[in-house]
Formats: sequence, C-alpha cells, structure tokens
Amino acid sequence: MSKCKIHIQKLGFFMPFIVFAFFGIQSTNAQTTAGNAVYNFLELPYSAKATALGGLNISSMGKDLGLAMYNPSLLLPNMDNEIQVSVKPFFAGIQQYDVSGVSQWDRKKITLGWGIHFMDYGNIPMTDLAGNELGTMHPNDYAVQFSAASNYIENFRIGSTFKLIHSNYGMYQSTGLALDIALKYLAPTNLSQASILVRNIGTQITTNGSKQELPFDIILGWSKKLAAAPLQFSITADRLSVWNNLYYDANFALAQGESAPGHLQNLFNHLIIASEVYIGKQVDVDFGYNFMRRYDLNVQNQVNGMNGFSAGIGLRHANMHIQYGTAFFQSNSYHHFSITYQFKK
Repeated sequence: MSKCKIHIQKLGFFMPFIVFAFFGIQSTNAQTTAGNAVYNFLELPYSAKATALGGLNISSMGKDLGLAMYNPSLLLPNMDNEIQVSVKPFFAGIQQYDVSGVSQWDRKKITLGWGIHFMDYGNIPMTDLAGNELGTMHPNDYAVQFSAASNYIENFRIGSTFKLIHSNYGMYQSTGLALDIALKYLAPTNLSQASILVRNIGTQITTNGSKQELPFDIILGWSKKLAAAPLQFSITADRLSVWNNLYYDANFALAQGESAPGHLQNLFNHLIIASEVYIGKQVDVDFGYNFMRRYDLNVQNQVNGMNGFSAGIGLRHANMHIQYGTAFFQSNSYHHFSITYQFKK
C-alpha cells in the first residue's frame, strides 16, 4: 500500500474529529481563557508529572500518560496496555481523581486512549437567603474523554481528544462537548520536540441558564534534551488566544500602594519553564516555574516565597512508575500522586 493511501486513510479516521471541531467553532460565538469560562477544572494538571513541571507541559519527551491525556499527540505505541491512576487532595476536603489507559491498534497503527477527570467538592450545606439549612449537596465536575493519535508524515504525529463534560452543583447542572486537536514534531536527532495544542473547541449542550464560554486555549511547547547530559528543558506558551492576561485595577492598586506591572509582565505571564533531571533509568527529578501563577499569588509588601515554583520526583521499577509532584501557593502547597502500570501482552 502506498504511503499516500495510508495517509488518506489516517486522515479519514480523524475526519469526525475535524468536522466536530469545525462545527464547534461555528456554534460558539466567543471562547476564552478568562476566569469567567465554564468547566475551568479542565485546566488542572492530570498527573503528578504535569504538576511538577509547572502545571502544564505539552512537549516533554518523557513517557507520561497524564501528559498524553492533556495533549493527545503525546500518545505513543510503547504506552500500550498502560493504566494510570492519579490522586490530588486539595484543601477543605476537595479531591481530584484521574484514571486513564492506552491501547495500541496495531492494524491501523493508531494509539487509542481513554480517561476520566473527576473533581469531588465534598458535602456542602444548602441554605436559603436567610441562612436556613435545607439539606446538603454533593457538587462535582467530571469529563470522560477518548483520544486517538497516529504518525501522519515522517517526524510528525497528530492526535485528537473528544470530551463529554458534566457539572453537577445541586439543582444547577450542565453538560458540554469539547474537542482537542494537537500536532507534535520530533526532530530526527530525537533531542528536541515541539507541539501545538488547540483545546476545548466546543459548547454547552444543556444548562440551567444562558450558555457560557468554554476555556478555549491555544498552547505551544518546545523541549530540548542535552546529548551529553541527562537533562531536558521545556518552555510552554499558554493562553495564546488572549494576549492580555493581566488583571490590573488601577484604583485598587493605588489604594494598596501597589505598582503597575512592567511592560514585559504580560509576555512572561504566558510562559512556563521546566527541567527534568534523569538519575539513571529509575529516577527522574522535575522542576517548574509558572510566571502567571506567581503574578496572581504575589501580595504587595509580603513575603511571597516559592509562589510559582513546583517540583517532583519519579521512581521506576519494572512495569511500574510512581510519580510525586507539588506546587507552592504562598505558605501552602498541595501534593499530587500518580501510579502508572503497564500490563504485559
């Protein structure tokens, strides 16, 4: 079979995703990365590896199923029969759970993935306007997703993810559909990799009121391994669909004695930098720095410490990979745990 025919067949497999993306864009008047978008839990890192690398990385040349659930072009054939479970406890009893798996479709040379991204907010009292308790509710968000990835032309890999999203806040419920499309380029030297990811193309299909915007996003990422050292560096450019990410209230800033942000602040607020250090084949140590997170969390005339920084460690043994990641928020930090296991065929 000619290479051209193979490429056409693969494009045909991804055509339903492309068609959905087109109509998703047409049906959504305005999609944004701003905080007033619905389903913002989709922006949380899916694995401890992602948490350790600054909260977002779409180009790492490592093998992490959580990163691949965020960027489907990172799904690889050597992930076949892998399953990953991640747990991230937040404050006040809020919990995040992620479960994902991969299967390789050898006949079509397509890697298939699935995942569940779940947020549990615990039990919250329901009250009327006077503060009288009417009972309790158990709010939650979740997304069920299906992904596919394949080599299209030499050194390029395409991937797409279809998501069914649901939010349940007592009497207020909402369901939506979204699509992610990604393209990855791996250099022939295997020492650098670049990705572009378009996320959350779609719309709400049921809601209690007027439709809200999805957290649409365009992301670029680039990673580089050193040929003579066990190091990898990454830079990620996030929220490229909205250039001005700054929230600055001049009157409030004047009252608080805060200075206006510098001219380069908006540029850096799009960037996340990260590094990975490999200690043999069993241990990897990760570091990240998120400029936007530090800007959002810093408070004038206070010690802001490690805001924006993150770190983690991964341990491999046989078919198992255990990963821990943490990120710092003022004097607090949260902990993210992931376990990946690859079943033998």
